[in-house]
Amino acid sequence: MRKITCFKIAFLSLLIFNLLALPIPACSPALADQPQAAPSQQAQDPQKACDPYENSNRKIFKFNDRLYFCFIKPLVQAYDNVPTPVRKVIRNGFDNLQVPAHFVNFVLQGSPQMAGDEMTRFVINSTVGIGGMFDVANNALGVPDHYADFGQTLGKWNVPTGPYLVVPAFGPFDQRDLFGYAVDKVMDPLFWIPGQWWVTIPPSFVNYTSEASVHSGEYETLKKASLDPYVAMRNGYMQHREHLITNR
Repeated sequence: MRKITCFKIAFLSLLIFNLLALPIPACSPALADQPQAAPSQQAQDPQKACDPYENSNRKIFKFNDRLYFCFIKPLVQAYDNVPTPVRKVIRNGFDNLQVPAHFVNFVLQGSPQMAGDEMTRFVINSTVGIGGMFDVANNALGVPDHYADFGQTLGKWNVPTGPYLVVPAFGPFDQRDLFGYAVDKVMDPLFWIPGQWWVTIPPSFVNYTSEASVHSGEYETLKKASLDPYVAMRNGYMQHREHLITNR
């Protein structure tokens, strides 16, 4: 138990240290020193993101693409055979585990109403909702769910995004959001599950599969509709994150 927990903490500490040491290049909107993009790329990339590591990012993007079609997609297709009510219960349970992190982030963002909603949801769903498997707070009391992460919190604090990064098996991030992801993982109860790897890994694996199932097909739709899927994914990610920060 202690070895597993120490390993996780050491891994995240190393990740955070490397991210803090990663230089944040100045990316001006004009990008005057950049070569002129092809017309087809300009159509998809009107405001080029801060992407100084594009060559390595594209290689990882190709790796993730193969991983998706060879492993993740078949896994999600098999998971989709599980009855919908069961999948809903599983998703609710894992979502409930994220509520404490949402609460902390809303407090740090200065959003007391949303923080209060999240605390109310967690207390009700963890008790009456049997560990969060049933969303009693929303279905019976009308208390809506909200989303917040530490990358979003840093954005609220005007911390710059830093360079765009593609992480093997996890996909797109920027430097700010990858740091935020590491902080959120420390607040995830699954991170602190005691026991050997065969006890700690299966819940995280089921959570990953469940989350992937919710967004099944989105990547393939984006890829088919894009002349350059890498650019489309990058722009879509950056726009989505900006929307979360500015418009909730």
